Amino acid sequence: MAGTLARKRRPYGEFSHNANSCRAEGDLGPWPDGEAGHSMVPEAITMATTGSPPSRGVLDAALDIFRMRQYFDVVVRARDVAAAVRKDATFLRTVRRGLLPLPSDRRPAPGRVFGPLPGTAPPPLTGRVGVVATGGSGALASLVGVAKALEDSGTEVSVYSVCSGSALFGFPLGAGMLPDEVAELTASMQPADYIDAGWREIAVLGPTLGRGWCGILRGDKLEAFYRGHFGDLTLAQLRTPTYAPIWNVEHNRLDFVGPRTHPAMPVAHAIRMAVSLPLFVQPVMLDGLSWCDGGIVDIFPVRPVLDIEPAVDTAVAVNGFYPHEFRGEDVTGWDRRPFSIVTAASQVRTCQQAELAREHLARLRCETRTLLVEPVPYGKVAGTGFYEQFLDTRQWPEFMRAGREAMLASLRSGRGSGRRLTVQRKGDREASPGGDHESGPGLTKPAGSDGRLHSGDGPGAVGTFEVV
Repeated sequence: MAGTLARKRRPYGEFSHNANSCRAEGDLGPWPDGEAGHSMVPEAITMATTGSPPSRGVLDAALDIFRMRQYFDVVVRARDVAAAVRKDATFLRTVRRGLLPLPSDRRPAPGRVFGPLPGTAPPPLTGRVGVVATGGSGALASLVGVAKALEDSGTEVSVYSVCSGSALFGFPLGAGMLPDEVAELTASMQPADYIDAGWREIAVLGPTLGRGWCGILRGDKLEAFYRGHFGDLTLAQLRTPTYAPIWNVEHNRLDFVGPRTHPAMPVAHAIRMAVSLPLFVQPVMLDGLSWCDGGIVDIFPVRPVLDIEPAVDTAVAVNGFYPHEFRGEDVTGWDRRPFSIVTAASQVRTCQQAELAREHLARLRCETRTLLVEPVPYGKVAGTGFYEQFLDTRQWPEFMRAGREAMLASLRSGRGSGRRLTVQRKGDREASPGGDHESGPGLTKPAGSDGRLHSGDGPGAVGTFEVV
């Protein structure tokens, strides 16, 4: 299947999310903003929606059904923060170090992240190879380890598609830095290097009624950090094409920054834009419009490796944000918990994003051979973990080593089989917004004795992998 479909580009809408079939609908047309003169929206609907929006009262806006989802989102996030404050004082220390760093916060340099290759190098992947990584804050430092394992095998990556947190690591790889160099660069980052709270803007929220404010962090320091290393290098000058989704506030639409879409954009600016999570980092202006992290819509962006760039023969998929295979959170028994509606709201908050990720994974598997690796348990970025892993880089080296080990396991287990592989941590139980979740044996087939790799101990250690 990969030999034929991987080279035949099809509109996104033609594919079912069923991983066991590639059902062509034939009448849905290409992607939005794709080929000129086409649209997925029927002409009649397009005409009906091009007029001026009707006037809306205060209650119309306040009680809009989609606005109600936002209210629950705020409640869920507040619950996560409150739980973290009660259970773990380290969360408060992490926030303090990130937002109010002190001279005493210095920590030793992480040293060399990767050691010698354990065992023999696996054979390289052939043909065009694309790497697609989810968002997931600092946990996506594991992408550097994935790239290191591909380098170990002699595999050359043809295109990177990154998202949100993985943009911090993917764009430097695309710029031509070796994985060891990216590891050294990012693992040595201190909060003061890239975190700049907008205290002035926060102080005047009352008098200004919050006009123009949409994020606690400005984002200037982050861009300056990467500009200090890449200068004015543009996306067109990347050694390996690299893309990231961005989301527009004014028109509520998705776009991608990369060599074919915004060739003149500086790499440092693209990184800043890709991680500008609404309410956390201020939006970035582009062509007079406000743009944010596109991961809030498309957490697993496959378009760059299938549509924007020539389609790949093999895709390496890195999931660091959702449970195994992008399954939804298991909140069985939610109706027996106190304040059940809050638990249900946590599902509503991610339902569309998770379903789109599953459809994208199914499409990827329909069109090309796909190796799915999940080096870091998604619980690491669940709830307040998302912010902790961004504000504190101390676990990033361990995530990188986990990525290398997971990718090597996948390469060694799947040579010549042509089957889809999943490498997942076994036996990790992580706290999650919906309650405890078993992210290991309960979600995969039992591993054979030859499908297990053991790692060292320590925070974020990769434990035992299962190859399915």
